[in-house]
Formats: sequence, C-alpha cells, structure tokens
Amino acid sequence: MLSRAQKESRELARVAAAVPYQLHDVLEELRDGQIDVGFVHKGLDEFMHGIDIAFNRLVIALIVVGGLIGSSLIGIFSKHGPFIAGVNFLSFFGFLLSGALGIWLLWAVIRSGRL
Repeated sequence: MLSRAQKESRELARVAAAVPYQLHDVLEELRDGQIDVGFVHKGLDEFMHGIDIAFNRLVIALIVVGGLIGSSLIGIFSKHGPFIAGVNFLSFFGFLLSGALGIWLLWAVIRSGRL
C-alpha cells in the first residue's frame, strides 16, 4: 500500500508540475484567437418565443393606436374630399382597418388563453 501511495504521489506531482505550462499554452491560444467559447442556454428558445409573441402583439397594438389617432385627425381637419356617412373617406377607411386589426389582436389574445 505504501508503494502504491508513493507511485500515485509521484504521478500527482508530475501532473501538478505540468499545470502551469498547460495553462500558459491555453492562455496563448486564447490570446491568438485559436479558441472559441460557445454557450448553450437550455430553455432559452421557449423564453424567446414568448418574447417574440409579446413584441408582435405590442407592434400590432401600436399600429392600431396610430391608425385610430391618424384617422381621427384626418376626420377632424378634413374639409374637402369624398365623405361617407358624414366622415372623410380616408378617415372612415382608417377606422375600419384599425378596428379590424384591433379585433384580430383581441381574438389572438383570447385564443391563446393569456388575457
């Protein structure tokens, strides 16, 4: 048992003596750009999918709000042009388009079950 312990100790001392040289070699390769480090995070795809859905909904909501505000401004300030039901045609069309997008967004949110 003593001879085995001596043998293992010599082997451990040899490995420990080689560590600084190996560390130096690794640091040189890293400095020279020969080593690439990559990270793989598990579960990140599901998180990114959720973020993607949330931002898509936010963008659609901003488009709906912009369409409603723009249509309102056109309806308020327009004096000439074609009118439908007493409202400027562009304003009427903008309200219809914004309303359709808003209903579509609401339907998508209700369908997903995360209202």
